[in-house]
Amino acid sequence: MTGLLRRVVVGAGAVALVAGCLAVAVRYWPGASRVTAAAASVSPLVLGAAVVLAAVAFAVARSRPGMVAAAVMLAVGVGIQLPAFVGDDPPTGETITVMSANIELGRGDVDELAALVGESAVDVLAVQEITPAAADRVARSTIVGDLPYSLVRTGPAAGGSALYSRYPLVDPVELGGFTLASLAATARIPGYGDVRLFTVHPVPPLFPDRWADELSTVGTALQAVPGGVPVIALGDFNATGDNAHFRRLLTGGYRDAGEVVGAGWVPTYPTDAWFPPLVGIDHVLIRGLSASSVTAHDLSGSDHRSLLVAVGSR
Repeated sequence: MTGLLRRVVVGAGAVALVAGCLAVAVRYWPGASRVTAAAASVSPLVLGAAVVLAAVAFAVARSRPGMVAAAVMLAVGVGIQLPAFVGDDPPTGETITVMSANIELGRGDVDELAALVGESAVDVLAVQEITPAAADRVARSTIVGDLPYSLVRTGPAAGGSALYSRYPLVDPVELGGFTLASLAATARIPGYGDVRLFTVHPVPPLFPDRWADELSTVGTALQAVPGGVPVIALGDFNATGDNAHFRRLLTGGYRDAGEVVGAGWVPTYPTDAWFPPLVGIDHVLIRGLSASSVTAHDLSGSDHRSLLVAVGSR
């Protein structure tokens, strides 16, 4: 390898290292903007690609310092992401099966959704972007037989949300401070007592200041639930675990069910592009409970995969 070519290859490795460093930095960036929110969401992919490119470049150039730097960046990336792949012991006893489904402007296939609810014996279903027409389709489906109790606030386009439950719902409320409907109610579940349920849908980071404010409002609502009351918060959070604003919700005993089970990377969006889903912006948060499985399921007509989670006692 000529001296010039070696310098070019080393330079390419250095650029990859810089990209990797930026991917780590944006994950912890406290501000809110479209660019940083989007970059943080895909930061694990960028970091992984950067490590591979840097390692290859430095190996070809036989740069020992470069290889060491790439190894350090790999260790940093593993340290950041590894907790998401290491689960807790599974819960004991009978579990509660919950599902979150964004049906994209009411266009999601309700019959498919109803079939999944029935096949999976879902106990609680949270639906985002439910329009009046979509709510009518739900009312004519088997969902109302499987989950006879409901709290529904329809809206145009993405504005509506709903909770459907196998168990009675009390203390229903539509949460204030949200552009898109977010709801809460208490389900009286045998063996668990009162469990506070949420379906939340903050706006996407296309509106960064509003996005940050609404995620903060989610956190305020969650922390307002009295201690000792189990909580399940489902929804399209429009944020991934690599967004600092989302991780601020994971305080006061709240955990992401995906991390509890060690599910790792569970991408749910987008499903309507030429490439596969890249980011996991749909979540189930739990407090005072554990989880045994987290799976994502395609839903025709929607740009989100639905999230199915088995929740149980700790």
